Amino acid sequence: MLSRDRGQQHKVYIPSNARENQYLLAKFELTDELLAAFSQQGADDSDSPYSYCYQQLANLFFDVCDKHGLDAGQFIANDKFLRVRYCPEMFTVESEQQLTFLYSPKYHTGSRAFFDGNERVRKIKLLFLATGPELRHYSAKFHTQVTEAVKEYAQLLELASGAIRLCDHQHLTYDLFAKEKGVEGVQAHKLRSIANRFRAHDVEIDENELDSQTYAVVNLHVNKRVQKLVAADKSSDWPYLELYKHLYETFVASAKAAGLERGIMTANDRTPVVRSKVDSHISENGELQTIDFNEKDPINGFDCYFAKGNLVDAIQFIMIASKGDKTSYGYGKFISDVHQAMRDFADRIDHDEKRENLSMRVHQHIGGHI
Repeated sequence: MLSRDRGQQHKVYIPSNARENQYLLAKFELTDELLAAFSQQGADDSDSPYSYCYQQLANLFFDVCDKHGLDAGQFIANDKFLRVRYCPEMFTVESEQQLTFLYSPKYHTGSRAFFDGNERVRKIKLLFLATGPELRHYSAKFHTQVTEAVKEYAQLLELASGAIRLCDHQHLTYDLFAKEKGVEGVQAHKLRSIANRFRAHDVEIDENELDSQTYAVVNLHVNKRVQKLVAADKSSDWPYLELYKHLYETFVASAKAAGLERGIMTANDRTPVVRSKVDSHISENGELQTIDFNEKDPINGFDCYFAKGNLVDAIQFIMIASKGDKTSYGYGKFISDVHQAMRDFADRIDHDEKRENLSMRVHQHIGGHI
């Protein structure tokens, strides 16, 4: 009985309608040698000097995808940050710094090439979108399929061993108050590390050669009710400063009460990008808020970044797990603590559980070179 109770403490309960995403991203440098090998000799291509190379690389990539049964591979020759999100319709959204893929894994397939033949990119990117039902259950199989395809592609391009970085990204997205809106049923998750989940399906990966991340991003829409929590000072250069301070202080209080040791609030219309790095560092880069984090040597504490004079559409709360947050069961307890913190936060700001979404996305990533 004691063992069962202990196991329950390390599980997190997620709504039955949670959305799953998985995608793998391979990246490698476009070297002078590679460019020369796939350029059309003697052709006058001054108007679009890199089109032929990109198209040849894309065609070869699509052939490899077909051979390995991968029906949603995307060839990308630009230096923009890539995002993948669930959507009932399939389309892409492109901005100056980002390329976002929106699709439903259950219903959408298809491959495309994205490039500008006038520009030489620093890196070629190969995006593999998982498709079909039960992505999490079949994630190890998909990872193996993609890995074999990338290895074959690397051989065809005669790339050196270790020249390609391959990252596996897996998400669970849901409303923290789905039950209050009438959604029935929950899923119990221990949130084991990706390596441990793969091992249960006889797929071995060496965790010592990989970097990994587990973190949660909670999205709060700044609607009229939230705006009225603190009156704006329209005569100030910082009219919403007190609102942002109030939300940040409330978040920190709730997080600490739940036993969390670190968290970040962003209210600046930038996209949070969490990266595994040796040195922890946070910076603003145009549309992006980069958050470098070393899970093996974390820096604890809380921080806030907000727009000076703007009222943002949404505020993000980012909570990143360290190696110390992983128990023998997985990251279930950490995510359960995040649930507790954000439910307490919602209660403190009088969140309308039946009418307002408090969307949460759980990220698990691994990355390494092949």
